[in-house]
This record gives sequence, structure tokens and C-alpha cells, in this order.
Amino acid sequence: MDDPSLERLRRTAHLARLELSEEEARALAPELDAILEHFRALASVDTQGVPPTCGAGELRDVLRADEPRRSGLDERLLEGAPDRRGRHYGVPRTLGGEP
Repeated sequence: MDDPSLERLRRTAHLARLELSEEEARALAPELDAILEHFRALASVDTQGVPPTCGAGELRDVLRADEPRRSGLDERLLEGAPDRRGRHYGVPRTLGGEP
């Protein structure tokens, strides 16, 4: 009869659509068991009365008002433009031929 650890690994690999050689399976089975043991330890912790959380701190997003404003960089950015059209870079047309 096969080792239950090895069977568990083969079943998990099959579900994950992983192809493992026999040598790989035998090497990885103890590692999977160790990982699962960590989860068993976590499952045994009493969390009754502990509120769920998605982070360890009380951080909140700090947002600024989303107001349009000029950067003041327009002229400096356009100084090196080989083809300038008003306040924009001029580029060749990519669809429909010549302008």
C-alpha cells in the first residue's frame, strides 16, 4: 500500500494539473506534509471573539481631492519635440495614410 503522504501529494498535483516524476513526488511529499502541519497548527488556534481583519494595522488610504490642474511643465516637455503641434507632440498618422 502506498504512503498516505505520497497519495495526498499525487492527488494535489493532479488537481493542480502538475506532472511530477516519481522521484519528484517522493521528494516533495514530506514538504507538503510540513506545510499542511503548519495549517493544522493555525486551525487549532482559538479565534472566538477575534474580529476579522485584512491587515495588521489601522492604516487608511490618504486621498487628495481629484482636481485638474496644470503641471507647469508643458513648455519644458515640448522643447525637445521634433514636431510640435500647439501644446502637443506631432506624430505621423498610423491609420489612413497621409494627413
